[in-house]
Parts: sequence; structure tokens; C-alpha cells
Amino acid sequence: MRRVEILLIGNTDFVTKQWIEHAFPHDKVVVALRKGTESSGEDLKIIDMPDRDAMSEVFSNYEFDRIVYFSEDLTPRSERDGDLGYLRRLLHTVRNRKVQMLMVSGPESEFTYPQETDVHETSKSLMSRAGEELGLYYARTYDLEVKIVRCPYLYAPQRNGVTAYFNGLFEQAQAGELRFHERAEQRTCFLCADDLAELIYRIFDDWTADSELFHVPNVFDFTYGDLGTLIAGYFPGTKVVYGEDRPQAYPADDHELRLRYGFSPRYSLREDFPHVIEGWLKLRENKTDKHPVWDFLRSHNKWWTVLEIIGAFLLTEWLRTFTQGNSQLETVDLRLLFVVIVGTIYGLHAGVFAAVLACAGVAMSYASQGASFAPLFYDTSNWLAFVIYFVAGSVCGYVQSRNQESVRFVRDENGLLRNRLDFLRGLYQDMLDDRRQLRDQIIGRRDSFGKLYAVTRELDEVQPQKLYHTAIRIMQESLDSDSLAIFRVDNGGQFARLVAASPRFDVGSFRSVRVSDYGEIITALEHNGIWVNRTLKDKFPMYAVGVRDRGELAVIITMGEAKPDQMNLYFQNLFSIMCGLVESAMIRAFEYEDVARRSMLVPGTNLLKPEAFLPKVLAANDLKHDHMGDHLLLKVECEGNLEDVDSLLMQSIRQTDEAGMLTDDGVYLLMNQAGEKELPIILKRLTRSGLHCSYVPQTQEDALLSEARSHIAQADDGGES
Repeated sequence: MRRVEILLIGNTDFVTKQWIEHAFPHDKVVVALRKGTESSGEDLKIIDMPDRDAMSEVFSNYEFDRIVYFSEDLTPRSERDGDLGYLRRLLHTVRNRKVQMLMVSGPESEFTYPQETDVHETSKSLMSRAGEELGLYYARTYDLEVKIVRCPYLYAPQRNGVTAYFNGLFEQAQAGELRFHERAEQRTCFLCADDLAELIYRIFDDWTADSELFHVPNVFDFTYGDLGTLIAGYFPGTKVVYGEDRPQAYPADDHELRLRYGFSPRYSLREDFPHVIEGWLKLRENKTDKHPVWDFLRSHNKWWTVLEIIGAFLLTEWLRTFTQGNSQLETVDLRLLFVVIVGTIYGLHAGVFAAVLACAGVAMSYASQGASFAPLFYDTSNWLAFVIYFVAGSVCGYVQSRNQESVRFVRDENGLLRNRLDFLRGLYQDMLDDRRQLRDQIIGRRDSFGKLYAVTRELDEVQPQKLYHTAIRIMQESLDSDSLAIFRVDNGGQFARLVAASPRFDVGSFRSVRVSDYGEIITALEHNGIWVNRTLKDKFPMYAVGVRDRGELAVIITMGEAKPDQMNLYFQNLFSIMCGLVESAMIRAFEYEDVARRSMLVPGTNLLKPEAFLPKVLAANDLKHDHMGDHLLLKVECEGNLEDVDSLLMQSIRQTDEAGMLTDDGVYLLMNQAGEKELPIILKRLTRSGLHCSYVPQTQEDALLSEARSHIAQADDGGES
């Protein structure tokens, strides 16, 4: 069976590998991230869909069977607004596709305000309803199957570090004051993400094509006052302040989810809260377990650069003072060297800043020698040193900045290429998985060529009774049905008598049916070769195919019931193919039996010899053992000669019955598809025909067959020797 491809999109902050395994244990799941979506840090199949182009590219490479869209209002007081345009692009992209879409929205559109009867809608409820109406519009207009689930706000004990709402509350409590907008007596409205996973699993497991709206109840009595008390218990000394927001009421449970899916929320925020807060504290400890000096340097790298430049300038000035009087070192302009080095290392701005420091150093040198600043400014020849400093700092800094920009551009381009490579590698891996899966399906499916060859080998049987047993077993496996039956039409074409059926087939009044009562089926078989009960007529099979022998209808194969996904052209063709294989085997078996029957009969009679009659009784026992049929074995009391008994038998039995002899030289009747309930009627009918018969119980029949089998085997061994 092909794995279903599922896309999770929208507010997926709470999605983890454990959550996916709970909601979609056997499916292939892809998580789409938008801008601002937190990553779980787990090894999930993640793709980026930030815009329309990325969305079109993803849907051109993936064939999603199901899509789950999570609304932004599943997080209380979320700073991210719901993007109706993004939702519309998503719906527009998947329009006219065979996609099952589940939209999970928050409780905003469910809230009522009992104390203010004039308030019916808020801005958030209008936005939430707009998204739902958008989904229902596409369901009505295009070939989409959309269901909507309105549920309380989500919390995820396993993802507490990125749950924005509780993260904010815990940070406030750690700071000493916890503020709620809601009143203390206001009832909270939260649902555990694990409960939502269970509900989603059950909805998809019992999916229907109708557009529906479900309401997840808020069954736990837990107020914001209780929540504040719990949080304050973990942060001693915290002051809890409650707001004056309008009291909100969430609708009562309508029991629809419980009656239809057997679902009711199990996890309470009160019970899960210790896991939430402990996980947050642990995550907080991991974040703060770092060296404070290095954290300061990482967060203040610009100031650290300024300090480095100033330190290098001071070192340069000290070297100038230290080297005064050295004729060789005085020829080297250390300030120019300082400007060149800083501009080359730190870039344009740092180079200009170093030039300013070098000019300040020159000015300080003039001042230290007692010279006046007037010649320095009015004599343009003195400007040459300042110009050289600024030119050197600007040029070296520009070159460095340009190189940094080039490196940054190449790095960003490589990052984009790497992301695209990862995306293409993921697509390639998915294609390999699909190829491997399709190959396994081709090799292993029950309707593949390999299976058809195996079926042909199994149907290579010349005895009709054994063929009935094999045909029912094979068709049950291939068609996934337990309502198959095979009817043998008598020579007159008036009755169709049941010869084999599935164990769960309701035999009832179908042991022998009048062909004229099912004229519609016979007409369809003559014109189309197959009957399909598209109008769902009562007491008619869903499928039927006829087998013709020498141009006459000899056998009818029926399928009494069919699942909804079996009423399509694919299954109709599959049923025809399987029945065609059975038909070829049956015609071959009938022809062989007609040709070889004369050698099977006792001379001068129509009674089967023991070596021919025994396999038929054994085949009937196999049918009975596998609950595919029933039979009676009767012993005929022969008072006259064998020819007279044979004449009476041929006039009294049905075409599907057999008469023959066993090794005790007794004459027996094999009444196919007859049980002990019909025994009195059969004995009475045979007595009226002048035949006196006695029933052979199953234990006596087994002993008789065992003796006959041994006797025939000994006779065969003696003939070979």
C-alpha cells in the first residue's frame, strides 16, 4: 500500500517527530516553514515555502494527498498575524487536485461575551472566520475536500522553549511580576498538542468527502488564577497581577466528536504544567551556561574593535617616542603604517578612524614641541601628511570592504546554493523512495504480472471441484473480498446452483436460484460480459461475470458486496481479469472432464469408478473444511442390478451432484451444497424415486475415504511393479 504524503503548514511551532509519529504513524510527512517559524531542532523533513514561487515549485515536485493547515490564532496573543493571502495562495495552488485538507483554527471565533450581549464579533474572530470561509469557498468551487476543526489554544509540553505565550509568562515571572490581561476567575482555554494529534489521526482514518466543521470541547475547569498560582509557585516572591478583560465563554461540548470518533481531550494543563515549566527551566539553564566575558565580547564586537584600534594607536605613539634619535627607524612613518594596517584589517570606516587618530597624533607632536598651530593650517605643504593618512586609510579600507562584500556575497550565494542543493537532494531522495516503493508494489501487489502468473499456475487444475476451491481462495486474496460465490448453471439454463462460496457468504436462499429471476444480470452478461450493480439493487450482487462453455452460459461468478473504493473502473477491470483467468481454467477443466469421463465410468453405467469418484469427494471435503461449501454423502442400497439403480439415480440427482462407487463396491451419492438440514427432504425425494439411501456421518466418511485412498494407492503401486 502506498504511503500517504502529508504536508503540515502554517503555525507548526509545536510539531515534533513524536507528534508526527502519533498523528501520522505510517505516512510520509513534510513540514513547511514560513518566515518566523521556529525550528524544533529535530530531524524532520522540512521545506521552505516563504512565497508564491517556492510554493509552486514545491507542489510541482510533490503530490500531497493530505494537507493540514494550522492557524496563527492557535497561540494566544500571538505577535504574528494570520496571513489570509498566504492561505489563499495555498488553496489556489491545490485547487482541482484530489487533496484532503484539514484546517485547524483557534478558539477566537468560538468565544462569546455573556456580560455584553451587544458584542458578537472581534477583529480576531472576524479574521479567523474569514480563513474558514475561504477554505469552505474553495471546497464548494473546486475539487477540494475541506474539514475545519475549531479547538482551544495549543500548548506542547515537549516544545515549551518556543511556545511564545508561556515563554513570555515565565520570563515575566522570573523578572518578579507576572501580568495577565484576563481576570483571575476567567476560565483558561488550552488543548494539549498530543490530543490534537489523536483527533487528526481519527479524522483522517474515517475521512469523508463532505465539508464539515468540528468543535473541540474545553473540558477542564482551570482558571487563570490557578495558572498564576502554579507559575508563582516556581518563582518565589513573584507578584501576580490580573487584568480586566471582558469575560469570555467557550461553547459547551456538543458531543459530536465523542459520538463520531470516540474522542475526548485527555491531557489537562494543570497536570502537564510541571513538565512545561521544568523543560523551560532546563532550556534556560542551557542558554545561560556560557562564559559572561565571551558573551559580552560577542554582543559588543564593534566596541571591541574600537578598543583594539585605540590600543594599536597608543602602541604606535609609544614606538615613535621609543625610537626617537634612531636615524634608521625615524625614516619609517609608523603612523602611516598604523593607518594602513587598520584599514587593511577592519575596512573603510576603521581606516578613516585610524587616519583621524594619526592626524591627532601629528597635532600632539607639534604641541609637544611648542610649535604654533597657525603654520600647520596656513602652510599647505604641511597638509600633505594629513592627506596621505586619509588617502591611505580610505584606499586600504575600501579595498578591504570590497573584499569583505565579495566574500559575503559569495558566502550568501553559496548558502542559497547549499539550501537549494539540500532541497534538490531531498527531492531526489523522495524520488528514490517513491521508485523503490513503486517497484515493491509492482513486484508484490496482488494484481501485478508476477502475481497473475502465480494465479495462472495455481489454476492449472483439471478437476472442477478442486478448481472451485482454488478460484475462491485466489479471488478472495486478490480482490480483498469475502462475499464471492460460484454458481453452476444446469443444462436447461433454468437454475443456477451454488457450488462454492466464501466462508462469510450468506448462503441462505442462494443455494439454488432461478435464472429468470435475475434477467437483468443475464442481459448484462450477454451484452457487456460483466454485471455491475450501480443502482444498488437489493438482493443483487455488486459484480457478476459469466463463464461460457460451447457458447452456453455454464458458470456465474458473483461478488455480493463491495467497498466504496471498489466501485470504480480499476476494480471492475481487475474483477474482469481475475474472472477471465478462472474462466479459462474452468473451460479447460470442463473439456478435459467431457473427454475423459467415458474412461472414468463403470462400464454400462453413468457411475464413476472409485479412482474418479474419490477425488471429487475429497475436493468436497476440502471445500467444507475451508467453509467454502457443504455436502452430504449418501449410500445407495442396491436391491436390483446396477443398470437399474444407475437409471434411477440419473433421473433423481442434480447436475452438480455426483454418483459413483468406492472400494467397498457400494454406490454412493455426493450431494454438493447440501447440509444436514436438507437431509430429510433429500431422502424423502429419493425414496419417492424408488431409491433407498442412508446418510454417511462425517467420521464414517473419513474412515471410508481413508480406506479407499489406501486401496487405490496400493493398486497403483501394484500396477507400476
